[in-house]
This record gives sequence, C-alpha cells and structure tokens, in this order.
Amino acid sequence: MAQVILIESNKTMNDLISVNLTTYLGVDLIHRTNAQDALNLLAILPSIDLIITNSFVDGEDSANMINDYLIENQLDIGLIVLGGKTNKSSEHTVHIPSNTDWEKVIQTTAKILGINEEVLARKAVPDYVSIPVRYFFNLDSINCDVFIRIKKSPTEFQFVKRIHNGDAISLELIQRYQEQGLEFFYIPKEHHRNFTIFLSNRLVDKIEAPGIDEVQKIQVMGESFDIATKEIVTLGFNSETIQLTDTIIENMIKNFQKSPEMSGLLHKVINSKTGPLYQKSHMTSVVASEMVKNLKFSDPLAFEKIAFASFFHDIMLTEREDLAKINSFEELEKAHLSEEDWDLVFNHANEASQLIKNHPEAPLGADEIIRHHHGAFNGKGFSNAIEKLPDLSKIFIIAHHFTLELMRFKEIGGQPKPVTEELFRRYPSPDAALIIKALERTLKKKK
Repeated sequence: MAQVILIESNKTMNDLISVNLTTYLGVDLIHRTNAQDALNLLAILPSIDLIITNSFVDGEDSANMINDYLIENQLDIGLIVLGGKTNKSSEHTVHIPSNTDWEKVIQTTAKILGINEEVLARKAVPDYVSIPVRYFFNLDSINCDVFIRIKKSPTEFQFVKRIHNGDAISLELIQRYQEQGLEFFYIPKEHHRNFTIFLSNRLVDKIEAPGIDEVQKIQVMGESFDIATKEIVTLGFNSETIQLTDTIIENMIKNFQKSPEMSGLLHKVINSKTGPLYQKSHMTSVVASEMVKNLKFSDPLAFEKIAFASFFHDIMLTEREDLAKINSFEELEKAHLSEEDWDLVFNHANEASQLIKNHPEAPLGADEIIRHHHGAFNGKGFSNAIEKLPDLSKIFIIAHHFTLELMRFKEIGGQPKPVTEELFRRYPSPDAALIIKALERTLKKKK
C-alpha cells in the first residue's frame, strides 16, 4: 500500500483530498501540519511514496523546504505542490497551479502511484455531503436521512444511517455525538439543496422567535451567516438564502438599535462561539453604525447600507477565513501566498461588490461601500488614500480597520495600545480625522 504525506492547512481541502485519497486510491495517508514535521518523519521513514503540500503553509516556505531536502538526499519520492512552484526543478515534482483543485490532486496522485482509471471506477462509492454537527443543534426534526462515516478498512469508508427522514432530533442526541468527537454528519448529495432550504427556514424561525435572549440570538445568527454565505457562493441567490440573509441583516440593525452601549454588544459578539467572519461582519456593522449616529449622518438608509456591506464584504473569502485578516499590501506580501490566493485577496472587494448586485433587496450604494472597504476605488488591492471616497465608505473603512485590530488583540493578546493612533497615522486626511474622532467619542461613552 502506497504511503502519502499530506500537508494542507485548509480544513475543507484537507477533508476533500483525504477522503478521496483513502477511498478511491486506497493509500495509507499520513497528515502533517507543516514541512518541518514532514521532514522529521522522512528522517525515520524514508520509504514514503509521495508528499502533497501547499506552496506555503502558515508562512512557511513548505514546498521549497521539502523539494530541497529530497534533492539533497537523493530521495526518489514524488512531490505535488499546490498553488506555486519550487525554486529548483526536479523530475519527481509536479506543480498544480490552483491550490483548490482537489480533483487534479487525485488524478495526479493516481498517475504517480500507477493506479489506472479502471481501478478508480471500481472503487467508486456513493456521493455524500458533509454537514457540521453543530448545524443540527438548530433543528428539532430532519427532512432527509443522515449518516455518519466510519473507517471500514484502511482503504474504505462506510456510511451508516443514524437519523431517518422525519425523525425528531433532540439536543441530547446531537450533544452525545459531539462529545464522542464527531465533527460531521453526512447526507446524500441529491438531498443537499432541500436540506439547506429546510435548515434556512428553521434558522429564520429561530432568529425571530419571541423571548430568545441576545446571546442566543447572536449564536444562531453566526450559524446562519456561515450557512448563507457558503450557499450564496456555491449556488447563488435563491428565495431561501435571500430570506435568511435579510433576517440576519435586519437583526444586526435591531441589535445595534437596542443596545445601550457599543462596547457591551461588541463584547457579546467577540466572545460568542461563532466564526471569525461573522464576528468581523457584525462588529464592523455595530462600530460603523455608532459612528454614523455620532456624526449625525443624513442618509436615511445609512444603517441598512452598512449592514448589507458588513454582511457581504468578505463573502468571497468564505472558504479561506484566514485571508480575511489581511488589511494592507505589506501584509499581503508577507503572507507568502500562492498566486491564486494572492489574486483572491487582491480582488475580493471588487468581486463581492459585483455579487451583491444580484441581491434584489440590497440598498443602492451598498456595493460601493463593499468595493471601497480596503481603500481602493476599484476594489482591487489596498490604499490609505481614502480622501476622495464617499463619506459612508470612509466610515466603513475605519470601522473595519478598528474591528480587525480588536480581533487581533483578542487572538494574540499582548500589551493594549490605542488603536486610534494607528488609524490617524494610516488615514491622515482631515475628513478621516473627523471620523476617527467620532470613533474616539464612541469609545469613551459610558452607560
């Protein structure tokens, strides 16, 4: 049995590659978090047949580290590099330009290992879609059969039905699965769309349920945001995703309007068990809305525009949450991304502004705020020269920057520092100074 090392930090890609390598190709798959871990393993296990890695992993020049090691030690081990190229060429190295083309990875692996198409065809299994277990906490019944995946043998997975179509679902049942370490349920691929519709409708009902407290509502909104953004990117807008999106946005506005103090609401959002993209979206909306209020901004649709822009501004990064932390050219260059990821970050504001135009209820001007949210007029790249942008775009840019700094401090800790000093330095125009001072007044407000 062929032994393959996989270095892939993106969980979705890791799952896709892993299940297909083991199920279709029957390899003995070994996961490593970075190149150094892989090289440590090679030192004691040089009989590995193939290594698959991203060009860069968490800032590490993974592909070149491994490629150089293989060449220097004259090891006859194949190397597949995703999203970039190595400095030195080798007959054993294959470059795949896209770091998300998992099908090409499987095909290339089969070719390197000498597995022909007839073998692949015989190993075909039913097509299931993974659904995070946490989604089921929002359901009390189900509209399709639900399976778990177990390893039947070193080369095969088996899908076992655990919940039947129409069954009632209890919180205790889902908690038991989660406590056992289960991360995903699986549903047949052909039921995915109907399941998403069913789940979206239940989430709307739950968000709007009378008596739900603010902390619970933020949690449900975070789950709903995660589902809605992924479905919009994959399938586009439909009546269910539009309804779910509008419900989340309406409640983001309501939460701000009901909250007596900005800091209290931000504290609840940043400490909620929700994803970073949702937290950034919700907090940016809160901060920008508070600044609009303090500046006595005259646009009656300002709050709605900000909420829509907050929801959609990073939607193109839904599958790459780590890239949403990048907020300057310097950070982009230091990230050592593949060409595809670099382009994704560089263009995401413009692409998101185009996508929101397909939403029938998006307020006029929300696309403009999204396009400008990194300071560039055309939505490509980054700019600190924001003086010629519309006032609402400037407010959003500063709120967005403040939120990013707040989340960075929450993540890495360290000595607190006045964020507004950095904002004054980065955006030195008189108009920006007025907006930053409005933020300072907001931060000093007490109940």
